[in-house]
Amino acid sequence: YIAFADELLMTSKKRTINFCQAIIDAKLNIKWDCNGRLNFAEPNVLDIMKKAGCVFINYGIECLDDQILKNMNKVLTVKQIVKGIESTLKAGISPGFNVIFGNIDEDDKTLQKGVDFLLKYDDGSQLRTIRPVTPYPGSPLYYRAIEKGLLKDVKDFYENKHVNSDLLSVNFTKLSDEQFYKVLYEANKALIKNYFKNKSKMFVNQVKKLYFERDVEFRGFRQT
Repeated sequence: YIAFADELLMTSKKRTINFCQAIIDAKLNIKWDCNGRLNFAEPNVLDIMKKAGCVFINYGIECLDDQILKNMNKVLTVKQIVKGIESTLKAGISPGFNVIFGNIDEDDKTLQKGVDFLLKYDDGSQLRTIRPVTPYPGSPLYYRAIEKGLLKDVKDFYENKHVNSDLLSVNFTKLSDEQFYKVLYEANKALIKNYFKNKSKMFVNQVKKLYFERDVEFRGFRQT
């Protein structure tokens, strides 16, 4: 199994196709994952990636609201996100959904769009939750925080604000910190419940197939 860390692997359609064809021609019979960008997630590219052994593509979605994406200079639209995810799933590749909450002007409505999206396109391959946005030093959000007096400097960020990646470092929203955590809690609660509900159904179906269809592929819950 190979995990490719190249952030630009999918940005050249020709290179991606040639790379995948080389794996196929060499009959390497490997499984691999990579990082990808949804504006390059085209069906013909995804199909050959699947044939070459790709099983997972990690996408940076961030948000499911066009205005917030524009504020982030994401150069991506909700329409492109939906099309790319649907094409990835259709190709038989599991997509990684990286959705965050807390960008400038976000509220509970933009958060709910993310939750609805994750629930709709959940393929059951992993538990997906939403994390607070983090203004890492050097990023546009970091300088915005400095400008607004929400951060003093790099030392303030690492020693005082960024104590846990699942906790709020700087609040850019119109919500209070307590309101922020309340809506994020409800969002992740819904996602967690959905994951384990579907997981339990899967386990029950596996046992049913094992006992009544003699499906020998199942090797016990400790193996899953």
